[in-house]
Amino acid sequence: MKYILGISVLAIATMHNAHAITKPTGSFAFQPSTLTVGQPSTLRWYVRNATSCKNQWGTEIGPSGSYTSTPPVGNTEYRFTCTGPGGSTVFKANRVVKPKPLPKAYFAYHPRTAEVGTSITLRWSTEHATSCKNPWGTEIGTSGTYAFTSDKPGTVNYSFNCSGPGGSTKTTASYTLTPAAKPTIAHLKYTPKTAYLGQRQTMSFTYSNATKCYAYNSKGDEIVYFEDAQKNGTYSWRSEPRANLVDNYTLKVFCEGKGGVTHSTTHYSVSENPTVTTLREAFVARTPQNWVNNIHCETPVIIDGRTQNICDVKHMYNAWLGIDGLLDLYLASGDTSLAELALQISEKYKSIGQDKNGDGYLDWFSTPLFEYNGKMYDHDHYEWRAGAGVARTVAVVLDDSKLSSLHSRAKSLQAFAEQHIWRKWYAKYRQFSNLKVTHFIGRVGTIALFLNKHSTDQTLKSQYQNFIVNRGQVLKDSLEHITTNGANAYNIRCYAPAGGVAQDCASASLPVEGTIDVSHAGDTVSFIVETYLAGGFGVFEHQDMLKLSNTVKKLIISDLEQRFRSNVCSIDACSKNRGSDPYYRNIGAYQSQWAKLAQFDKTLLDIYLYWLSTQNVNVTPRETPETLIDQSQSLPGGYGTPNIFGNIALAVSRTQE
Repeated sequence: MKYILGISVLAIATMHNAHAITKPTGSFAFQPSTLTVGQPSTLRWYVRNATSCKNQWGTEIGPSGSYTSTPPVGNTEYRFTCTGPGGSTVFKANRVVKPKPLPKAYFAYHPRTAEVGTSITLRWSTEHATSCKNPWGTEIGTSGTYAFTSDKPGTVNYSFNCSGPGGSTKTTASYTLTPAAKPTIAHLKYTPKTAYLGQRQTMSFTYSNATKCYAYNSKGDEIVYFEDAQKNGTYSWRSEPRANLVDNYTLKVFCEGKGGVTHSTTHYSVSENPTVTTLREAFVARTPQNWVNNIHCETPVIIDGRTQNICDVKHMYNAWLGIDGLLDLYLASGDTSLAELALQISEKYKSIGQDKNGDGYLDWFSTPLFEYNGKMYDHDHYEWRAGAGVARTVAVVLDDSKLSSLHSRAKSLQAFAEQHIWRKWYAKYRQFSNLKVTHFIGRVGTIALFLNKHSTDQTLKSQYQNFIVNRGQVLKDSLEHITTNGANAYNIRCYAPAGGVAQDCASASLPVEGTIDVSHAGDTVSFIVETYLAGGFGVFEHQDMLKLSNTVKKLIISDLEQRFRSNVCSIDACSKNRGSDPYYRNIGAYQSQWAKLAQFDKTLLDIYLYWLSTQNVNVTPRETPETLIDQSQSLPGGYGTPNIFGNIALAVSRTQE
């Protein structure tokens, strides 16, 4: 270690540091350091180890103190020098002075686009403003609202000036007024368009942009439907039960509003209920006398590459509905020509049968069977449906002494039917004893029911009655009681119970699960009704008629559209697949044979009468109805609608007895 005068260098350094004088320390700061012009700012400082402090201009300000000023706009750095025993220190302080802000203004019209005459409101607000003036120089304040109306269409732009300490600013706002919309009237109609005496009608329409809607009655008096502030809406009015016939009344409705006046027209009629007479006239207009010619042997079919004319059982299969309508209309009107025509059709069917198999039974070619599997004869259920027409014809003719001139011909048909319809299938094929398809039971049951009435063969009568009772009970057991929404109705399945469970339909022709289509079920309903009318055989009773009537009212007629549906049950309770009714949707003509139920239910009869009234049953051409269904689509051969005429005519006559 190095020594100086006997003292180490380290000791000398230590003694020096212990007696060193510190330079001035401390701070200079503006409070606030950032401000808007016009606001005060204070410089505060405090310095230690200093005997003097001067600002950048050399002015002595002392080692501590404060100084307040209102500085101009600018960004300034200040320097201060402080000295003391330990030396000098330079301090810095920064201050930012901002200018005062320009005013901000928000002007807007609400709504920005509207129809003339609509109330418009100007709303405005500002920031940093002390005054605002409109385009005409009028002071309006720095915030507010102003409402007004104008009848001048077009777009208007206005500028507003707002000023404040920081200057002034200009803001533009605009609005657009469109011409007043003309009132509109839509969906003006009477429902139903054609009513019958005693029925109410509803007149309704929708309107828009209207302050008043009205019409004039037959006396010229104004009838006001609506009068209020302009708006859009719906109007409806329900008439009292119609008491007078009306051919074609025209109603003109007017609606007025800011955009002017508009009008629309509609029509309604009031007619009498169809009567047996008018129903017969409508039936005869369908030229049933030509139906005999529909049973023929001139259907061309290609067999083994060669076209041949055959006697197609399909024609009589379809004609069954026409025969049923003829017989019901005869029972209602007493017109014997109708019964004789049914007899002629049945005789024509008998005449074209041929024993193709050499087994003693007549056969008929079946184009549906041939197209399906190449087999030409013995199409069981087609022949059964054809036979149902023959059997009922025989029974109706032989029941009535007024038709005694036709009895011998009817007895000949009875013998034909027992041999070539019943024995052929009962004895030869033994198919009747275990039938499960519900409409097949209906077809064979109809044969048994009507042949039983006048048969002299006790063996056959026993077979007929056993089938009616046994298969009738199986059929009744398959009727699914539907109670959903208080329906108290029957759903008809395709198959009778197997193991106690009614089966669903599932085929290309009957694709809706859980129910059968209305057309095929008509054969089932006809058998049930006619069996009940014949005493019921201990199987069918009055409650069954009422439940089947409810089937039409609650299950077949859509609640929403008030149209006939094509399936027996159109509610979810009857099927897991009730979405779109994919078979024959809304085909009213398939109500044939279901209309037989109207004789037991006045409400159902009223529905059918109303339907036929709105179809203009007494005139042609027919108009498309507003409700229920257009019956222009009919079953092959055109028998469906005449069948309904006959069914309803019989119901009308029996309810009037």
